[in-house]
Amino acid sequence: PASKPIKPLVDATLTQLTRDLRGSFRGRVALDDLTRGLYSTDASPFQIQPLGVAFPHDAADLVVLAQYCFEHNIPMIPRGAGTGIAGESLGPALVIDLGTHFRRILDTYSDTVTVEPGVVLAELNAELARRGRRFAPDPASAASCTVGGMVATNASGGNAFRFGYTRDHVVSLNIVHDDGTTGGDRGAAELIRANRDLIEKHRPRTPFNRCGYLLHDVLTDDGLDLAKLLVGSEGTLAFVTAATLRTVPLAGGTCVALLGFPTFDRAIRAGLELRDLGAVECDLLDRRLLSLTRAEPHGVPASVGAALFITVEAETERAALGLTRRAVEKLRDNYRLVVLGEPTCDPAESGRIRSSRTTAVSGLYALGRGPRPVAFIEDVGVPTDVLPDYVTRVQDTLQQFELTGSFLIHVLTGQVHTRPLIDLDSTADREKLWPVAEAVHALALSLGGTVSAQHGTGIARTPWVEKQYGELMPVFRELKRIFDPKGLLNPGKIIGPDPSRPAWPLRPRSQEAEDRNQGPENTKHEPLLVWTDTDPVAEAARCNGCGDCRPRGTATRMCPVFRADGGEAATPRAKANLFRLLTDPTTDDAKAVVDTCVNCKMCRDECPARVNVPKLALEAKAAYHAEHGLTRADWVLARTESFASLGSNFAPIVNGLLGRLSVRWFLEKVFGVSRRRRLQAFALRNFVRRARGMGLCKKRGGPVKVAYFVDIFANYNDPSIGEATVAVLRHNGVEVYVPPRQVGCGMAPLAQGDVEAAREMAARNLRVFADLARDGYTIVCSEPTAALMLSQDYLDLIDDPTDAADDAELVAAHTVELTTFLWNLHRAGKLRTDFARLDLALGHHVPCHLKALRGPAAGPGLLGLIPGVRTHTIDVSCSGMAGTWGLKAANYAASLAAGRPMLDALDRPGILFGSTECSACRMQMQEGTGKRTLHPVQYLAHAYGLLPEIGLRLRKPLTPLVSD
Repeated sequence: PASKPIKPLVDATLTQLTRDLRGSFRGRVALDDLTRGLYSTDASPFQIQPLGVAFPHDAADLVVLAQYCFEHNIPMIPRGAGTGIAGESLGPALVIDLGTHFRRILDTYSDTVTVEPGVVLAELNAELARRGRRFAPDPASAASCTVGGMVATNASGGNAFRFGYTRDHVVSLNIVHDDGTTGGDRGAAELIRANRDLIEKHRPRTPFNRCGYLLHDVLTDDGLDLAKLLVGSEGTLAFVTAATLRTVPLAGGTCVALLGFPTFDRAIRAGLELRDLGAVECDLLDRRLLSLTRAEPHGVPASVGAALFITVEAETERAALGLTRRAVEKLRDNYRLVVLGEPTCDPAESGRIRSSRTTAVSGLYALGRGPRPVAFIEDVGVPTDVLPDYVTRVQDTLQQFELTGSFLIHVLTGQVHTRPLIDLDSTADREKLWPVAEAVHALALSLGGTVSAQHGTGIARTPWVEKQYGELMPVFRELKRIFDPKGLLNPGKIIGPDPSRPAWPLRPRSQEAEDRNQGPENTKHEPLLVWTDTDPVAEAARCNGCGDCRPRGTATRMCPVFRADGGEAATPRAKANLFRLLTDPTTDDAKAVVDTCVNCKMCRDECPARVNVPKLALEAKAAYHAEHGLTRADWVLARTESFASLGSNFAPIVNGLLGRLSVRWFLEKVFGVSRRRRLQAFALRNFVRRARGMGLCKKRGGPVKVAYFVDIFANYNDPSIGEATVAVLRHNGVEVYVPPRQVGCGMAPLAQGDVEAAREMAARNLRVFADLARDGYTIVCSEPTAALMLSQDYLDLIDDPTDAADDAELVAAHTVELTTFLWNLHRAGKLRTDFARLDLALGHHVPCHLKALRGPAAGPGLLGLIPGVRTHTIDVSCSGMAGTWGLKAANYAASLAAGRPMLDALDRPGILFGSTECSACRMQMQEGTGKRTLHPVQYLAHAYGLLPEIGLRLRKPLTPLVSD
């Protein structure tokens, strides 16, 4: 049954806590329903509302908090990124968030590193890579999981066969006990020494076990290895405030390959042979997972029943490649394998092979309503000699319950991730969970295995710990009593579930969330955007809370605001939780959460479940606007085009005023626009006016006809973008028409939640451009945001039962971004290359909205056609500007922090100028580096000799507050 929201008896005590600790506790304690709701879930299928959430700043803060909670019997649960899939950090307690502030790498030595628990593994390894080192364990959630979480769960990864578990690499831990004291084993050594034989008797046959408390190897000649004891204890024995970790050298050579087999059994047996053939990692993907890769570059033919993704490491690439090829040849004849991805050490080829594995593993989560993979029996480990038998019998068990599922197996270690496809909205399916778990876990234990080999014990597997360890459980309980006599640390984990609560507090059904919105005390929220195949509540229910939207590295673009902020409320999954947990998305607390979404759309495309989080955030913003109206600052930013038009009409006066500090101070105080932001000057005559004078507002025939959508920046701020666009297109034989009645695309009001204003602008543009599309015109946008609005967002705005919706689809089908259009001309052999030489080193940033168009970035390729131009493609992060978001004074510092990876790449000494298709990104690039940045089409026009004035601009320095 689903857990119900808690109104705990200790509410008064928690409220008193904030008063009592004022002055001594520098962190924050949140007791509001929204924050508690955001921390009520993780990557597991469970949900429990915590008593509150505390955010200590450092170890001293944690000591103060622990002392108070100990004195007042307030239970505590440490939490890192909340990426655990066993419910390790959930419970009716005060959640202690150690992922928001504990994020420092403290000391780095030759072969060790000391870090705080909130450091993300990917960040740590990026820093260690500078010295040719790494932290060896590699869980699949490396981009978002914290070191503290890895220590708590004793995490491993696909390379556990060679590198083992986290506890094998921990030198020492700084800890805080339940009562706020630090250090010491509290006499646990005597307990373990007295029960050494019993401990050894109940070890599972498989060495790859992390279930319960691991006690068999914690005694040393000097006493007790406290760090080894605490690693894997899931915060039930102590808090960790810092960890000193051993590091290993980066592999000199890494080779990967993808091998296909006709049957599941052959793949398992082949994988077991790789234990003796030098493999570091060998992951088996079953037929169901492989079906999701059919369309990938390394797609798997239907004749393949299972595949092995293998990794081999050696001192050199040549050695790694040789080992891999010999292994493949040895297996080829015996197992009728098909080489799906040739052994390679090339990073690009390796990335493509790895993408097949990633697509397979994450693809099941992109399914819509109905059965989806549920993690509740996915962490079993068995001795490798019984692995084939175990898998066969699990398949039989699933068939008995009329279920199907997917298998991902780390063959070298016997770790089996079985994820049945379950419809958690179905009562019949929910009732199968427990008996399936009973059967599968009993099978694993009967074969000498473990119920937890990799992912943690948590809520999911605590009910089976006693069944695995039997008469050793009294020792576990005594150990818990020694370290936590009041039972305050992560209660209900490892040492028995809480008898007062359901053993498995599953998340509510999505229909229950919908019913909650329709209850008698609530008015059902009617969607304000167009939801054709789903609705906000159902869309939010697709989020499984995996935490992949919390990356701290640069491998993905996911959520620039979270990268800068670091708080749970800034994560994309928090927006999904709004609709799953709240009855009213129009509260001020809800607005504070959705305002952290800048509509970059990267989470939509990078989320494993493909949850349309930006649309959910826009829906919530629209609901808030409909209920409360816009704030003054939001109203100003939503009327960007009106103010731009006014500024252009009085450009000399307005530009002069914007360059005065007193005026900028006034704008910040009254309208919220940062006084520090370097703004773009207004042009006296906007581009559309100039186009009329050039005769571009009259239709002309031609073999290739383009209707140019200008948008605000190119129209009012830098008309030379429009002039360059027209000049380059006409130079290449394209007839250009500039519709005079077009208006801005509407992204500015939409981003602030003013859906009606955005819808009105969309309707006006559709009336203009739909007829042009019918006449054979291609609609070309020099601004990626405009192309995104016309091709995607208008479909979410227009639901008119008349022809307007058809017009939106027609315009979307005929819209293309400018550099993509030019690149298509080049690929067809129709782009002229009579460029003059330009000796320029450019840093080209790929904007998020260009990536959201889901096509290749053409800008770098076009610039590469110009002789002498050296283009450095920068595709490491969002710029952080995020349209009008970065204009706000409140967001100025955060926007620069969000764009820091990109800005650092642009700021390298060898790069002279910037390049990007996005006008907002251009402002940020100039703000963060002082390097003049232009649209790629402006460089092309300059190289064609069409706009010589561009050369003069490149030699002109930027001015401090207003640039031309």
